[in-house]
Amino acid sequence: MPECWRSVRALASLFLLLVSASACRESGVKAVQGVLRFEPAALELPERFVTAAPIEREVELINEGRATVDLRFEGLDTMGDAPLPFTVEGLPTTLAPGAVKVRVVFAPKSPGQVKRTLRALGLEGQVAELSLSSLAKPLPTCAPSDGCKMARFDVAQEGCVEADQPDGFGCDPGSRCVLSATCQGGRCVGTPRTCDDANACTVDVCYPLTGCEFLPAPPCPGDGRCQVGVCHPQTGCGLEPASDGTSCGALQTCRAAEVCIAGSCVVRDPPEGFLCAEASPCAPEGRCVNDTCVRAGDSTVLTPSWSYDSTALSSQDAGSFAQHDFVLEETGELSLASFFQSPLLFRANSSQPVRAPSGAGRRCVLWNGRAVCADYPASPNGRVTQVDLSTGRTMWSFDVRSRDDFLRVSETIFMARLVVQSSDRIAALFEGYPKSAGTGATNCRVYFLVVLNAQGTLVRAQQVVDPLLDQCSHPHPYGVVADSLGNLYVAFSPTISQRAPLKPDKPTLFMSFSPDGVFRWKRTDTTIFGGELAVARGLLYAENSGLALLATSGQPAFLLNEPFGRVVVAESRLVPAPLEGGTALDGFEAGQSTRRWHLQLPLGRTFWSDQIRLASWRTSRGTETVALTFTRDEGGLAALYAVNVRDGSEAFTCPLADAFGSAPQLFEVANGSLAIMEDSREANGMLACGKCDPPFAGSSATFHSLPTPLLSPSRAPWVGTFGGAGHDHREEPALPSSATTQ
Repeated sequence: MPECWRSVRALASLFLLLVSASACRESGVKAVQGVLRFEPAALELPERFVTAAPIEREVELINEGRATVDLRFEGLDTMGDAPLPFTVEGLPTTLAPGAVKVRVVFAPKSPGQVKRTLRALGLEGQVAELSLSSLAKPLPTCAPSDGCKMARFDVAQEGCVEADQPDGFGCDPGSRCVLSATCQGGRCVGTPRTCDDANACTVDVCYPLTGCEFLPAPPCPGDGRCQVGVCHPQTGCGLEPASDGTSCGALQTCRAAEVCIAGSCVVRDPPEGFLCAEASPCAPEGRCVNDTCVRAGDSTVLTPSWSYDSTALSSQDAGSFAQHDFVLEETGELSLASFFQSPLLFRANSSQPVRAPSGAGRRCVLWNGRAVCADYPASPNGRVTQVDLSTGRTMWSFDVRSRDDFLRVSETIFMARLVVQSSDRIAALFEGYPKSAGTGATNCRVYFLVVLNAQGTLVRAQQVVDPLLDQCSHPHPYGVVADSLGNLYVAFSPTISQRAPLKPDKPTLFMSFSPDGVFRWKRTDTTIFGGELAVARGLLYAENSGLALLATSGQPAFLLNEPFGRVVVAESRLVPAPLEGGTALDGFEAGQSTRRWHLQLPLGRTFWSDQIRLASWRTSRGTETVALTFTRDEGGLAALYAVNVRDGSEAFTCPLADAFGSAPQLFEVANGSLAIMEDSREANGMLACGKCDPPFAGSSATFHSLPTPLLSPSRAPWVGTFGGAGHDHREEPALPSSATTQ
């Protein structure tokens, strides 16, 4: 082989050797260089309130190579001047083969969605990335419950906490009847305004919204015989002899009558023209003509002057709406409400009805000359709103969702009951589905009690707790009522029915709270089914029991053999409601089990309704208190029936027009008119809801307004289930004084 070829081959071998060595060196570098990664490569941290305690998590930084790597890091920069939301502690400057743990800290200082990427960079080009993300929640705004509280959000408790303002801090009492108010022990306390016009014949009152007003005092009572009550501005009530010839006894014929002569009741042969029969809402007065009692005109049938059927295809003014409740002003104007259907219709029977602009409102009461409605506006539920009756304008609204502590217990909250306590206190009882019960557990309930003042400002809010309420038996507040002092009483019972209308079971849990919502006492009775409550003169009456309880303690006071029903309590008499289909009515000494009279209906006539109300009936002898209910004869003819509560005698009977398809389920008395709610009939003739009271979603009623001259609301302690016109569930606090008639 020539020498030149040997040189070429040697050079080629050297070249191949160099290439091979170079490849080996490259392969060896890769074998010793670090390969970096984070484990995990992405980390989503839990949501956190700003300023809350930091959240920490561990992450591994791994060097998968065989050589130590020099490191630097980048990516956790600030956004503007905002502090770093993420920090990572324990990052190494060099990393030998293997893994090291580093700590990620999330401590946000400003709200918002936060995303960052941490990059680990090796000096020889290695890269590892860690994606970090979380949500920084803003601190909720906490509204204090009243002007004597300070509120802040506690991030540790994740809820609002309150502290008292210092004593002496000026506050708004929400009432024109309180002067110079300051905070004392966390309550807004001031000096009561004195209202006195130095006239004993007026009632001096102070209304939180308007201040002092001086109203005509109730008529001074007579002795029920021949002494009539009179009022002197300087001395007040007194007695004077009735006019000669005034009727004074049961004997009232045109041949012999008990009349007043010189202040005494005597029997005389009445003169021609003697008043032998009092005028009633349906009949004129009777006068003696030739020894015969002759009325001045024909009797009339009580006929509705206005009716509203909420199931009709074309109801007056508003189409078809499942309305099921009303309030009645003393002027005779009715306002209608429903659970979900619009409209909330104020003064529906007036010439200019007012339709609320925001839809439905469950139940309303009259308070301080305005309507206060539950769950209005209807979306979301859980509100109490005061509305001007003449315009439908909202005056104030309280939303229970402002209470973060309630929302932690229940997200679905809606109104249960409303009750007026006084002119500057109203109680709202809310119910909800507990979160702990899970979705679909609608028979489980929680209850929250809220007390508001006349301006709609919170006085006190609390969850109502008792073992009975923890049972998933749909415990329901079937009865709510307030006494003349503003103390609140609630009766809870389980529910038998699985769907509306609700049917109460037993036992019954009675609870009482002060005017400011402070717990007073509770009592559980295993023998009593749930129902409405009445309170009068220190005693509490349950609808489905004959047991009267002391309002101060819940202890038994006395027991009747029959249930009270929806009892009424006059000055001297307690009258349990009649049984529908029954024939007897009894009067008891008020506050006692002593029976004072027993009334038996004429043969063939029965009570048509289990409702009873007290009313004032204007007669020639003055104003008499009568108990109103309804009767029906064997032929189905219905009548308004009035009984004198003092002695149980029949006061009058007024036939009703054939305009009623079912028994009255609610009725109230206004000045010169009567409002009645009955069940509607659907197109197939079936009753729409059966029992529409207590109301339930979808229940539909028919409403009537009937002219009833000579009748007006009674000023007795407890005139009926709802405490008088407006459903305010409150004992009448202003009681005229009179002697008890035995």
